[in-house]
Amino acid sequence: MPLGRVFSYFSFSIDLKYLELMNGAKSRAFIMQEPRRTRSGARFSPWDLFTTFDPARLSDLGFVVHQTSVSLEELLEAAEGDPDVDAQEGVSLGDAGDVSLPKLGCSSPATSLPRLSPPAASSRSPLAPLQPSQAPSPPTACQLSHAQQRKLDYNKTRRRKQRQKNAANPFNRVTTPAPAHLVMSAQQLPLNFDAGDIRTTKGGHWLGVRDQNPPKLKNQPESARWANLRLPEVGELVNDLKRVYVAWDARRPLLILDRHGRIIVVFIGGPDDPEWPSVAAEAGEAMRLAREEGIRTNAFADDAGLHRRGRFYSLQSGVSHGGGQPCPRNVDIPAAKQPLIDSLLGNKSVRRICGFQSSAFRTWAPKLFKDYVTDLRDLFEHDPSLRLNFTNSIFPSVTFNVGPQSATFEHLDDKNRALGWCAITSGGDFDPTKSAHLHLRELNALVEFPAAATAFIPSAVIHHGNTPLAPHETRYSITQYAAGGLFRYVQYKFRTAKKVLNEGGGNLKRSFDGVPGERHAAAISLFSKPEELLADHVACFGGKS
Repeated sequence: MPLGRVFSYFSFSIDLKYLELMNGAKSRAFIMQEPRRTRSGARFSPWDLFTTFDPARLSDLGFVVHQTSVSLEELLEAAEGDPDVDAQEGVSLGDAGDVSLPKLGCSSPATSLPRLSPPAASSRSPLAPLQPSQAPSPPTACQLSHAQQRKLDYNKTRRRKQRQKNAANPFNRVTTPAPAHLVMSAQQLPLNFDAGDIRTTKGGHWLGVRDQNPPKLKNQPESARWANLRLPEVGELVNDLKRVYVAWDARRPLLILDRHGRIIVVFIGGPDDPEWPSVAAEAGEAMRLAREEGIRTNAFADDAGLHRRGRFYSLQSGVSHGGGQPCPRNVDIPAAKQPLIDSLLGNKSVRRICGFQSSAFRTWAPKLFKDYVTDLRDLFEHDPSLRLNFTNSIFPSVTFNVGPQSATFEHLDDKNRALGWCAITSGGDFDPTKSAHLHLRELNALVEFPAAATAFIPSAVIHHGNTPLAPHETRYSITQYAAGGLFRYVQYKFRTAKKVLNEGGGNLKRSFDGVPGERHAAAISLFSKPEELLADHVACFGGKS
């Protein structure tokens, strides 16, 4: 019988009360080596440094020692034999016949150990291969050496820190393939429109053409400029302006294509989650509370709920560039509005909506998304003082339209990237078949836009707005976007257009902008076609289609 089986009959009870170490005393029980140190100077645990001990000192130090009449020689003699034979012949502790080994406990008297007969000689050849059941078990974590365990722990810690770093940076997030069933089930609406005809600024085509509707009069207050604007009714848009009415229930994605089949505008209902409407409702409630708190504290006194986009209150946060700024910088937020914006940026439902917008952007425009990531990652790495609103969204700016009726005048967001996308998620309590439609002038379309749905539009080059709501209805919206000046600043090697002209003149600027129309065509090519979406994902992010 193996020695391990003999010892399994015993229950050793050693109670260590305390360990007394006496520096310099020859009578001490344990002798310590000179403490080892790491390269940084830290000491190893002193418990690894004991090498010898004096058995006579065990009782003095508080050990409880049990003595038996069984000698070590008897144990070794009883353990002689081939353990493989025992395993092969099914010998177990319960098969020892009349052999009975008493258990030694704290109260067990000293007992002699009966002699065990050695097992019969094995008939198996010593060179016979092990059976599968006899094969040695693979090494476990407890069998690793100290150095191996330290390396294993180091690698686990490094991977954990990398995951945390990636989670805090949306530009480094691992992308997943586009869901094929979602792409194939999308509703397509081809229109007689060519994205190549979109008007942008001259030069590098970074921005949209400035919106001058209505024109600003000399010495006219800014608020008076918008006072006479109104929201067009559905009948006016359909009957008089001949807009194409699109009934959409948000169950399937809606893709609006130009005449070349490029996806220019996308409407999606939300992720495959039955709780999504409640997420949008919670975000709407957070915006309502922010508006009421802002009114109570006079945080909105500067705009009075009337501006170029409509008659409602709004809050902005993020990174912008333009208007003579020497470099991109964080949006200046008045002190009275900062708590309101912080409450929305930290809201779980708001964060989830903004993360979904970024994820859906990647799904329906992978080439455009990758272009955003490339330039914006370089920008934020170049200037660490710039702050992203969310760790799960690549968009650098967000606007919360906090109502109570966030329906916009027809307008252009001409400072946004000219041929980029703006994400809009609608919320509130209204009838989408009668109110808050989204009308798109250049596309000649009028689309139902229900609450909890999201739309992606090139807001810098396509005039867009909403139809009015009924007096008892409410509407909120969350919009994410990127200023075109950010991408121009990166492409100009982190310089403004003025600085480029001062350093190298028009030739240097033209070298960045490219041949007239060249960048415009390249930007249009970033819009995918439905039949190419899966292949574009593979080309941009790898994986299988």
